[in-house]
Amino acid sequence: MSPRVKGSHEPKSGLRDLPRGKAKISVVVPARNEEAMLPTCLAALRKQLLKDFELIVVDSASSDHTGKVARSFGARVIHLEEPGVARARQAGFEAAQGEIIVSTDADAIPSPGWLERLIAPFQDPEVVGTFGTLQLTGKGVWAGLGQPLFTWSQGVNFHLGRPLFCGPNFAVSKAAFHAVGGFKESNGYPKVAEDVRLARKLKKRGKIVFLRDLKMFVSARSLQGGRALGYIGHHAGGSLKGVLAGWGEWLSSSW
Repeated sequence: MSPRVKGSHEPKSGLRDLPRGKAKISVVVPARNEEAMLPTCLAALRKQLLKDFELIVVDSASSDHTGKVARSFGARVIHLEEPGVARARQAGFEAAQGEIIVSTDADAIPSPGWLERLIAPFQDPEVVGTFGTLQLTGKGVWAGLGQPLFTWSQGVNFHLGRPLFCGPNFAVSKAAFHAVGGFKESNGYPKVAEDVRLARKLKKRGKIVFLRDLKMFVSARSLQGGRALGYIGHHAGGSLKGVLAGWGEWLSSSW
């Protein structure tokens, strides 16, 4: 049976005018030594059309002024002694008060309408997750190559019923997140692809919506030097596995 995954869908809503009191939305930003890039991200978040949300920055064992910068923007800061992006996301998601938890990164620059569009599909009670894509900033061959490859990977995997979350641009139902154990795996926290692993678990709980044209501008720094090959190999490899698995399922059902 095919996973319950939906295509691009954006219900119209009046989500800008949320009730006061307990936040309905929480935005979590993991950050490690991000005092230089974090201000741009947080300033963009403070310019969102949807104003009523809880902002959490998880200071992941930083040795700079990441926490101080976050507090200057009114963020709730959670400090961790042990680094790790999966661990940091988990801590932020567990602390979140919102019914919907939104994930982004310290080097991301959300457009003013980003948050409103990302959470709109949750008006459907069957939706447990939403995600968009990335737009890499900067110049260079790896940025130019990584962008279309990532988008292609998302499209292929989603077509096969395998949603490919990206850390700077996804949201989940708090209830569903806790029901699947969040980012934790049986052997601890994953070192890579914690976002993709979460999507794999959530797809069994309900609908996941892919907003194909909802782009998040992010730094292409992760593609610099030898890390570019790792990035490309990870996503291309994931897509190839998805294609082969899909063919295997089709052949099995045909026979």
